[in-house]
Amino acid sequence: MGYRSQVVLAVGPELMPQFMSTMAKSPEAMRMCFSDHDELIKDYEGEEGAMLFMWGHIKWYDSFEEVQAIEDFLDWAEGEDHHEKFKFLRIGEELDDNDQRGWGFDDVFVSRTVTF
Repeated sequence: MGYRSQVVLAVGPELMPQFMSTMAKSPEAMRMCFSDHDELIKDYEGEEGAMLFMWGHIKWYDSFEEVQAIEDFLDWAEGEDHHEKFKFLRIGEELDDNDQRGWGFDDVFVSRTVTF
């Protein structure tokens, strides 16, 4: 079983060369992003070359090669001050277990509500 998260990663076209370089170095990350996703939207928000990946129920453990590759890409993007060109959100099973990196793609956000 294990702890599961919902994860969304949106990457702007300006960062795609570095993102694809990261994918080329990690076959596991390439498979996770381009084969094992729950949703992939190309040209996201009408922005040619932008991509949004969504995994609805994934084990997001730093010890997994594919997760570490994505985290390395996010570290690079932040280190190069590209915060506005990507968005990463992870919602864990616990109510207070949320991660957000980057501030691009305003329509990607966490919304928790009670409905009945």
